[in-house]
Amino acid sequence: MKLFSSLTGGALYDRFCKVRANFYEKIDETVHAATYEGEHELLYAEPEFTGKFMDICAYYYERERDERALKKGMAVIDSIKRNIRSDGYLGMLGAGNERKKFSVWNHAFTLYGLTRMYTATKDETIRELVIRAADWILCTFTGEGHPDILEASNKGCENITCFFSMLCAYEVTGERSYLDFVGDTIAYCETTDMNLLSFDNVLSLRSQKGIEMLVVYLGVLKYGILTQNQRALDAARRYFEDLRKTQIRNTGNGTIRESWTENGNAPRLMPTEEKPNETCVAVGLVELSASLFYVFRDARYLDDIEKSLFNHICGSLEKSGSDLAYYQGNYGKKIYRTAGGFYQCCRYRGFTLFSYLNEMLYYFDGETLIPMIYATSELACDGVFCKQSTDFPCDGSVTLAIKNDRPVTLKLRVPTWCKAYSLTVNGKNADILPEEQYLVLKLLQGEHEVVLCMKETVEVQAHTIDGSAYLSITCGPMLMTHDTHFGGALWQPLAADASFVRADPKGEAMIKLCGDEMTLVDFASAGSNDPQNDLYTVFIPQKGV
Repeated sequence: MKLFSSLTGGALYDRFCKVRANFYEKIDETVHAATYEGEHELLYAEPEFTGKFMDICAYYYERERDERALKKGMAVIDSIKRNIRSDGYLGMLGAGNERKKFSVWNHAFTLYGLTRMYTATKDETIRELVIRAADWILCTFTGEGHPDILEASNKGCENITCFFSMLCAYEVTGERSYLDFVGDTIAYCETTDMNLLSFDNVLSLRSQKGIEMLVVYLGVLKYGILTQNQRALDAARRYFEDLRKTQIRNTGNGTIRESWTENGNAPRLMPTEEKPNETCVAVGLVELSASLFYVFRDARYLDDIEKSLFNHICGSLEKSGSDLAYYQGNYGKKIYRTAGGFYQCCRYRGFTLFSYLNEMLYYFDGETLIPMIYATSELACDGVFCKQSTDFPCDGSVTLAIKNDRPVTLKLRVPTWCKAYSLTVNGKNADILPEEQYLVLKLLQGEHEVVLCMKETVEVQAHTIDGSAYLSITCGPMLMTHDTHFGGALWQPLAADASFVRADPKGEAMIKLCGDEMTLVDFASAGSNDPQNDLYTVFIPQKGV
């Protein structure tokens, strides 16, 4: 069953198109090909970025059959063929440093890129590279006298981030030893304080590193899927749910200095200089949310995707679509580039997510259809067609025009922020209640128009931060900010009972609200119109307190 879905308009489509244009027009594949030349110092991280680059190349070639994408990816493959070490090592840190710093992380992302290029091309010479690279991990960490895989940087998590890539290598080669390696390593971890399956909470694990541990649990989840291991599936779910409860902030992200922290999502003022909310982490949260959704079908994972995607991730992308912020404070300025382009991990992880957005729009298994993201888009699959029209998240009205050649169950998510909604089916009111957050409709064969109108109310929440009173404001799924680009001074106070009216954002924001002599815009748009001068804050001082 071949599912084809695509964005056709709206805020996500605009960002998707910009990222795609930058990928084709401004990303030089010869720079990535040079990644595998020579030996490098310990902080060298280019193989990670190039592994993600190969993934994007493979995806565009698979989806669009665009020879430009294939040419870019094959330039890297040709370099790897010339430069891969005789033992299969591709971490590029040089003799004696193969297990230090980012080495295995680098190698694993290159391995993943190789698996993707093989899947896209079915080129047997690439499959041979996959085997050589996977065998290096296997030979390094198995056999008599092998080193402890947990003796690694970032409190022991760096090397076990290879789980996901090794499982991808198993899928494309059928080499059972790769699958067994992941299972045996997870079992070993259970005997340590990196007990990935039986941990109590995210802070009790040896490592609290953000994106690294998200990548680890993407691997644990994939292992659970491939082997039907319920403990692994439940552990990945429990890890994410603890993050939701204790770490994910109103911006849709978390971490301080790239790590989970005690009371991580408690309200606090965080400038970018404090290195909060790493963009790689937000992308990892969306990737793990989506992967968990495909297993459990829980609507809360779609809420999580919506929150991170429309707030932090959209907000991290520079207006031109050429780069992504590394960290994002909840006040101050947005900084879209690291000095000298140092560390491009957030760029390539972000580029990957935007490139893959078309694959995250709908879930359809032949019987049940779920719009995963509310966005102007289309779906075609096995005699079922769906056209979604909406200005979401700027407006909560969603219209679905569906043509199905057999009965289909349509499940529409009612987000947790939505307190009131209406539903019509073929022009008639449908008075039904959500079942586990879904409105469930049985559609007979034919053509249908389904309209869901979610009321996007402005909600004001009070907080105490360092003994002072602050307010935070949301409008539907969007976190709002005071942005000085639209007038006023930073830390201007706001009345708790202020009423707001919608205003025309004039292309400078997705949502614009005016009230109590203050203009608010969505967090995704804040600080982005004139990044050198715009100041914004998520938490606004409460007037009269």
